[in-house]
Amino acid sequence: MAEQSTPSGQPAATPDARLPLLAKFGFGAGDFAFNLVWSGTGLFLMYVYTDVFGVSPTIAGLVYAIALAWDAVTDPVMGIIADRTRTKWGRYRPWVAMGAIPLAISYALAFWNPGFTGIALVIWIAFTHCLLRTAYTVASIPFSSLQARLSSDANERSQLAGFRMMGAASGVLTVAMLTPLVVKKFGQGDEGRGYVLAAMAAGILAVLIFAFVVSVMREPEETEAAPTPEPMWNDVGAFFSQFAQNGPLVRVFLVIIAVSIAVTMFSKNVLYYFKYVLEAPESATLALVTPALAMLVLVPVWVFIASKTSKRAAWMMGSVISALGYLAFYFNPSKDVGVVMAIIMVISVGGSSFGVLFWSMLPDTVEWGEAHHGVRHEAKVFGFASFAQKAALGVNALLLGLMLDGVGYKANQAQSVQTLDGITAMMSLIPLLGVLASMALLWKYPIDAKRHAELRQQIAARNTPTNPLQGH
Repeated sequence: MAEQSTPSGQPAATPDARLPLLAKFGFGAGDFAFNLVWSGTGLFLMYVYTDVFGVSPTIAGLVYAIALAWDAVTDPVMGIIADRTRTKWGRYRPWVAMGAIPLAISYALAFWNPGFTGIALVIWIAFTHCLLRTAYTVASIPFSSLQARLSSDANERSQLAGFRMMGAASGVLTVAMLTPLVVKKFGQGDEGRGYVLAAMAAGILAVLIFAFVVSVMREPEETEAAPTPEPMWNDVGAFFSQFAQNGPLVRVFLVIIAVSIAVTMFSKNVLYYFKYVLEAPESATLALVTPALAMLVLVPVWVFIASKTSKRAAWMMGSVISALGYLAFYFNPSKDVGVVMAIIMVISVGGSSFGVLFWSMLPDTVEWGEAHHGVRHEAKVFGFASFAQKAALGVNALLLGLMLDGVGYKANQAQSVQTLDGITAMMSLIPLLGVLASMALLWKYPIDAKRHAELRQQIAARNTPTNPLQGH
């Protein structure tokens, strides 16, 4: 049988084959680029809104909520568009290529205030935030959907998720370390200018990496014709009907919401905690990069644990470690930076399991749906997963804004004891509840390596043409 090839002449991927190292590296590099934007937004944008632009925490949270409502429309629509796309370059790669430059531009705009104040400023940050979310959706949902198409082997997917999380951790590490340095060195005392320059630098780097990713990633040769044109909302309705019947997907979907709220509630408070509670803002960078460092080191460990036990079991181990860390953070009486950093390391060790296991579980739920319903919805599944993450980010920001105002937070002023205690509670007890909720949701998660192999066999049997002469 002749080797399949892409229009560029390079070999096409085959779902059951072992993926070449370059393809895995390219997939990880893609997540590195996306995390320059995703993590930069999560770590710094709320702080920029409140302490640089001077927007109240509640209004800043409402802006995130508006963007969340917008994502509720764009994410599933992009998933449907990507599933319907058929080009000689594949279904998903063209969207990554086309979306790179708009994503970089919108990221810089989100950190820039042209000089607006009052209601004009609120309208501006709402507009630029929604623009950023849209650009991110256009590129990221097709990219994430590649994971389910590149390989149908559970172990290969775990390795892909591992490369992806290594890339993500490197992206978080890069943006967490370099953003404060750029703000300090090139902002020249103007934080607003410094954050815009940092966002521009991150955007340019992301575009260059996306060009590399598109050049090395190869989708399998298309075996399915484009779906018969029909009203898009019919497609949405059919997916939601099957989504509700896909128990593993519902569990994983709810887990990413719970855990994303937990992780972002902690990370979004780091700058406030080190600035006001510990009065050591210069140490915040180390706290921001610690989770990324832990992920870089421990992702291979969690992949190994999952392969020797199960993805569910590995999740439970990571959750227990994180939960103990959050409890220690809340009850810690010391304001010593070293003690606090040790606790953050414990939290990071457990938390490093979540990303790699979630992105490894998600494509398995695609096969569950295909085996039970005969229809494959990979881009829609990843689109709704992306929406779940962004929904959590929006809910988190809204809650954070309301709670900061509720505990009496005033930007760039000395905070009351009530405010300081409130910040500590927000970044420990809420994440703890999210982690415990994830454990409850995954307690009866049914897909392990054996079950996944059975699902693949079931799909293969259904797709194998029947010989009309057999048995005669």
